[in-house]
Amino acid sequence: MEMLAFSDVHASQYLNLLITSLNKYQIKDIDAIVLAGDIVDRGKAESMELTIRILKQFYSNLFKRPIVIAIFGNEEYMGTEDLYYHKYPEIVWLNETSHVLNLNKLEVCFIGSRGVLKKPTVWQEKNIKNIRLIYSERLKSISEAIVKCKENKYYTVLVTHYASSYLTIYGEKPSIYPYLGYPIIEELMIRPDIAIHGHAHNATRLEAVIKDTVIYNVSLPARRGVTFITLRP
Repeated sequence: MEMLAFSDVHASQYLNLLITSLNKYQIKDIDAIVLAGDIVDRGKAESMELTIRILKQFYSNLFKRPIVIAIFGNEEYMGTEDLYYHKYPEIVWLNETSHVLNLNKLEVCFIGSRGVLKKPTVWQEKNIKNIRLIYSERLKSISEAIVKCKENKYYTVLVTHYASSYLTIYGEKPSIYPYLGYPIIEELMIRPDIAIHGHAHNATRLEAVIKDTVIYNVSLPARRGVTFITLRP
């Protein structure tokens, strides 16, 4: 089973890069699409339509089931989630939630979260009440969701916008690692099979393995294109 994944379109900043990349692989068969946040820029929910329109040109069949999974990034502002649910119901939106899909007879449990920062940004500290508590609760929620999916013997995919490992943000300045993500995969006792994240635009190490977990940074500007991920049970 193969998935197409990307993040950080910041529509329309990297829209042409997305089109160029999809044109390169337009005959490639895929079973699901994962959008890992920051598809829009500065909370402009209406610009999500630009990316959806492009994806439908290449993979319209995947919007009918639906098997397009999306999470929110920091640019899809907290508190605006209902706008996306209403405007884009053809997408399975995950917001600290999970969803199981049967893909080519493989039961896949997708866990979706904006993710966690080890240190909130200065803006977040000033503008988001109880942001440290929010991150603490997200860590707990992610861990519990992974345990539940694994107990049910699902193939488990964790999708976050913020980095879920520090290995796949290498290339960014080490001093800003805490503001790009949290080493979730390094710390978990029970891990997902695959972890997908974005956010780190300047990373140069984009894949890593911790124990049996494969981690992918699918940031479009970091990759200079989309990412194809093969699921091997």
